[in-house]
Amino acid sequence: MPSLRLPFILIPPARRWAWCVLMWCLVVPAWAVHPVPAFTEVRAGARPSVAVLLARDGTPIAERRLDMTVRRLEWVGLNSLSPSLKEALLAAEDKRFFEHSGVDWRAFAGSLWHNLWYERKRGASTLSMQLAGLLDPDLALGRGGLPRRSIGQKWDQAFAAQALEARWSKEQILEAYLNLAPFRSDLQGVHAASRALFNKTPGELGRPEALILAVLLRGPNARPEVVGRRACVLAERVGAPAACTAVQRLAQSSLDRPSSTPRWDLAPHAARLLLTHPGERLTTTLDADLQRTLLAALRKPGVGEQAAGVVVDNLSGDILAYVGALDGSQVDQAQVPRPAGSLFQPFVYGLAIERRLVTAASLLEEPLSNHAPTTPDERMWVSVRRALAEGMPDPAANLMRLFGEGLAERLRLAEVEVGRSGTPDLGLMQLAGLYRSLASGGQWLAPRWVPAFGERQPRRLLRPETAFIVSDVLVEPDEDGAGLPFIYRQYSPDGRDAIAVGFSERYTLALWVSSSRSAALAAGQVWHEVMRGLHKGAPPLRPWPPAGVVSSLVVFEPPLENARREWFIRGTETERVSPPRSLARISHPLNGMLVDAMAIADDPGYRVMLDAVHAPPGAWWRLNGERITGGNGLRTAWRPLAGRHVLELVSSEGQVLDSVTFAVRAPLE
Repeated sequence: MPSLRLPFILIPPARRWAWCVLMWCLVVPAWAVHPVPAFTEVRAGARPSVAVLLARDGTPIAERRLDMTVRRLEWVGLNSLSPSLKEALLAAEDKRFFEHSGVDWRAFAGSLWHNLWYERKRGASTLSMQLAGLLDPDLALGRGGLPRRSIGQKWDQAFAAQALEARWSKEQILEAYLNLAPFRSDLQGVHAASRALFNKTPGELGRPEALILAVLLRGPNARPEVVGRRACVLAERVGAPAACTAVQRLAQSSLDRPSSTPRWDLAPHAARLLLTHPGERLTTTLDADLQRTLLAALRKPGVGEQAAGVVVDNLSGDILAYVGALDGSQVDQAQVPRPAGSLFQPFVYGLAIERRLVTAASLLEEPLSNHAPTTPDERMWVSVRRALAEGMPDPAANLMRLFGEGLAERLRLAEVEVGRSGTPDLGLMQLAGLYRSLASGGQWLAPRWVPAFGERQPRRLLRPETAFIVSDVLVEPDEDGAGLPFIYRQYSPDGRDAIAVGFSERYTLALWVSSSRSAALAAGQVWHEVMRGLHKGAPPLRPWPPAGVVSSLVVFEPPLENARREWFIRGTETERVSPPRSLARISHPLNGMLVDAMAIADDPGYRVMLDAVHAPPGAWWRLNGERITGGNGLRTAWRPLAGRHVLELVSSEGQVLDSVTFAVRAPLE
């Protein structure tokens, strides 16, 4: 090693110039650098790369990463950091941190002299100097194409560090450094590093983890064996050589496989819907306990390969639980629109009862479905109560034809658009919102995610009397025979999918289950299990009749159903019910129907059947103003022609008994 007493003239010119720069810089004042930001400003600007979803009580329930350029978590205070980490950091990076004023001049001079004579460079940056480089990109090592640890850059950092120390406390500098320093790959800050590498909080770090993090600051992306070796050297320095074995084992197992899983994953699909920008912390209406209850029920063996569910509070319309799928990586099935089927019927019957077209005791025609009629008058009569309770499709379809656009207009109040099919496709959120209105006296509120102050203005979907009567029809005892008054409906479009929805006086629950076995059975079991869990310790109450509803004993003549007490809107009550006089009507084609004959246009034998029920003797067809003859009675085969057509059923006296308008899609002739 050269002697330090060599004459200055023997130093090579380039290194002599560097020595002069050193002497000149010693007199440069610290205030010549850029202005130093306030500590509070830096802390506030360190925005996490993730957003966090909070339950109604502030409990974190989901995390979503939104900034893909860096992985950074919330700022951690110095008092929350592990003592082992602070010890290892100071031993590795700045052992005289609490003694100097930003620059360790003794280490700095030794480093500079070493670097003048040797090719292998040695650094002497203090934590304050390194923090200055993190705060100001112009002070970062290697800027502008300059080599790492250039003399001019070192001096810029040195004076910036002195200015930083003049404004910040030592504790603030240490805290900011640990929250801003890069550790490995895209991990920035000790919070993200300790979570991704060791699945611990910074306060839970033990000595082995602390030693690894400390040496990563000098070589963030070094190979695990190199990190382990350096950490063993540091362990000797802090007087803990026994930690070497654990350090090497931990480096091999954790450094190449950093975890990217979120800290909280109880409501991932809700987080995907609601969280939009990094650093956001959004408080929702979700209840963490109810969320766990719903998720656990849907994940039970035998439920199905896929499932989703929504729980809504009847009083406020708050969404209390939301499971979009069994796994956060799957598609959010709660948002997928599906055919409502018989689930839509309560609102069809409700509107008919409200308009006083029928009562719960009125008899409706239900065609015999198990065999073809043997006589023109063969039919079955069922009460509105039975037809709704059993989900019979034909009586509901017949009632819908009486409403025109009235039903669609009413449903638009609940933000539901009815398509050409006459029944809308609904997601679980919309379905839960509709059924919640039945539990709330017919008043609809959009299910909401975020708590809000003040009352919301509901929309009147049905009158309270109507909502009560429909709910009373749908009350179903619990499966265990306890008689809990749950209002429950189920619809299975096929054997693999099933939708179950219903409510108590406090909650509305909508579920979807897809299973290779009996989806309907699985959905029903889960629905009742979750509902019983929601009411654990507080059994639900039966719907209470509002003013304007009266009860009356009803007798059916002939005795198509047993005599019973029935609920009526005041003024519509009756004591005896008989089948109504059947009115002649066109049964096919239906009003508004589109007949698509394009696919079989080349078949010369293709015909559309014109059919009617309850037609009197001598009745005949009139199509577009011209009489149609032929066929077996009123059952007539007609060769379809493209265009819009008006079909009328006319009595022998010339009176129009029924009329429908339909369209045909076929090649022009």
